[in-house]
Amino acid sequence: MIVKGNIEIIEGTMCNVYVFKLNDKIIQVDAGMKGSAKKIIDYYQKRNLRPDVVLITHYHIDHIGSLGIIKEKYNPEIYANKLEIPVIEGKSSMGRPKSLGARIMFSFMKPDKVSGIKPLEDLKIEGLKILETPGHTPGSTSFIVEKENSVFIGDAASSVNGTLQINEKYTMDMEKAKESLNKIRSLSPILVLPGHGEPLQI
Repeated sequence: MIVKGNIEIIEGTMCNVYVFKLNDKIIQVDAGMKGSAKKIIDYYQKRNLRPDVVLITHYHIDHIGSLGIIKEKYNPEIYANKLEIPVIEGKSSMGRPKSLGARIMFSFMKPDKVSGIKPLEDLKIEGLKILETPGHTPGSTSFIVEKENSVFIGDAASSVNGTLQINEKYTMDMEKAKESLNKIRSLSPILVLPGHGEPLQI
């Protein structure tokens, strides 16, 4: 589904997986649940495309579940905040969300370990800006695409009934999350592309 310009959502992947083209690179944001890999691959095959870059907003399973399969098939460059990389690569455990239910869910849902993740400091794509938005996880990161006046925010907030809201159950540090949400709101006017919920113009 086209969201704006050349930004599209791959639907049915648990979290919103976005794809866009910038400077002749096909860039994917997040990777959905492990069972989402087929839908993501089908998306690329139908368009005769392949991802050059995958940007990870944070390490939760619904955002990195298919990352190993995508890497094995396409070998894109994968970038994440350096605080998130040890968890994505299976070298460290994730922090504890506030909700007991969330802790139980994450304890049963384990992504494949993916090696070779590059830190965001190495990401050099003109027209793409990095905005640190911690709180949901320590290294949660948003990505601003200047050409489209849009920002991918992962789970820094969700779009709920036309507003941006923090999902406290899955958030590790509410004070930082509130500060990050204020950062995002300060970008207005801009199109916000959340990990969950509909894109929202603010």
